[in-house]
Amino acid sequence: MFSNKSEESNWLTIADMMTALMVIFMFIAINYIIQVIEHTFVQEDIYNKLEQTFAEDLKNSTIELGPDGAIRFNINENNKLFDLGQPYPTETFKNLLIDFLPKYWNVITSDSSYLDFIKEIRIEGHADEIPYYKDSDKIKTPEVSYLNNLELSQQRAARILKFLRTQPIYTDATLSEKARMDFLFTSIGFSYSRTLNEEGNYVYLDSNQITDNQKSRRVEFRIVTSNESLAEELIKKNGN
Repeated sequence: MFSNKSEESNWLTIADMMTALMVIFMFIAINYIIQVIEHTFVQEDIYNKLEQTFAEDLKNSTIELGPDGAIRFNINENNKLFDLGQPYPTETFKNLLIDFLPKYWNVITSDSSYLDFIKEIRIEGHADEIPYYKDSDKIKTPEVSYLNNLELSQQRAARILKFLRTQPIYTDATLSEKARMDFLFTSIGFSYSRTLNEEGNYVYLDSNQITDNQKSRRVEFRIVTSNESLAEELIKKNGN
């Protein structure tokens, strides 16, 4: 009789532990769901404000706003973003940026809650597929060209970030605001790994595999949110 009571007591203890663990996991799951919901609302809100702020530019196709909130600049053949093999933005592009940057920053800072979700504001540099070699290159191979274009695309992104720091939104900012911008804005280069076709789609992902080198020679502004990977994973699961 004593043994049966002891065994029953042990089972009750294990059951209680399992129940407690289930409650803990439930709260963790609820917390994640809440974060994803908040993330989704913030992401959609930022997208809507970008769409409203740049309505005229979107209408005349000066810029494009991707479904993920990425900003891409469109310039016709006579007005380029960058000259071939050059990291410096053209005067036309600089004038676009002078108008674009304060509006973009105003959207990001229009609601203080956004900053809780924004991990970084990435300036992405891209190059075309035209082989690019330096005078110092002793060998000329696709690998050398890729690495040269990688350096070039990084320089393009860095030049735009440097240009941003010469504008009133940065020079006239307080020390705390400058620290915030220093923390958020980053630059990165992709070489020619993400070239675009005539329709503006990634060549790698599209049926049209013909690269538009002029469109590919560009930078993009992309807001990276802290819960992005979690949200993407849950969206995939829900989609399945």
